[in-house]
Amino acid sequence: MTQADIARAIRAMHVAGYADVRVVFREGSIIVEAAPEEAAVSAGRPKKQEQVILL
Repeated sequence: MTQADIARAIRAMHVAGYADVRVVFREGSIIVEAAPEEAAVSAGRPKKQEQVILL
């Protein structure tokens, strides 16, 4: 997994309509996912259905 791969996944999430994205690093995996709804609501953004892209 390269930095470019992670950047592509983040851009894909933004294109899909997710303004808040987080990257989770776990042993043996990297997950790019929509930020929790609480963060979006507190930032004044409407709730969206979560979409997770596993790399």
